[in-house]
Amino acid sequence: MNIQTEVKIADNGVNVEALLGAREALSEAPAAAQFTWRAACEWQNGVHSRSTVEGFFGLGEEHKHREAFAIDADHPAEFAAEDNGPTPVEIVLSGLASCLTAGVASVAQNRGIQLRSVRAFVEGDMDLFGILGIDADVRNGFSAIRVRFEIDADASHEDIAAVVAQSQKRSAVFDIITNPTNVHVTVA
Repeated sequence: MNIQTEVKIADNGVNVEALLGAREALSEAPAAAQFTWRAACEWQNGVHSRSTVEGFFGLGEEHKHREAFAIDADHPAEFAAEDNGPTPVEIVLSGLASCLTAGVASVAQNRGIQLRSVRAFVEGDMDLFGILGIDADVRNGFSAIRVRFEIDADASHEDIAAVVAQSQKRSAVFDIITNPTNVHVTVA
C-alpha cells in the first residue's frame, strides 16, 4: 500500500529559516540585538521637509542600506501648503500598515499559509483643535486608529485572523504607536 502525504509549502517570499536562525543567534548574544535606527530630516521650504534614511547600528556595528532612501513630507493645499508629499501623520499610518503587512507575510510563511494578496487600510482620526492651539484639552495626535485587512490566502478566516493577531503582537510600529516612548529633543 502506497500512502502519499501532501506537504503544504507556502512561498510568500519570506526567508523564515533565516529569521528563526537570527532569533536563535540573538538569544545567545543579547548585545547584538540592540539596534539604533536613524533618519535625518532637512527643511525644504514652507512645511515641506525631506528625510533621509541611510544607515543604522545593529549586530554590534554600523550598517548602510544598499542606497539612501528619501521621504518627502508636506501638507496639502487645504493647509496652505504645496502638497509635495504625504503629511507626517500619513507617514506614521503608512509605517504601521507596512509593519503589520510584513508581519502577516512572515507569520503566514512560518505557518505554511500561502498568501495570494494582502491589503491593509489604515485610518487615523485627529481633531486639529489640538495642533492649532485652539483647545489645550485636545491632544495633538490621533484619537483613534483603525486597521482593516483584506487577505486572500489558502487558510480559514480563523487562521488568517490568528496570523494578523500574531503580526500585531510582534509589530514594532504597533508597539511604538500604542505604548509611551521616551523622546528627548535637543538643540545643538
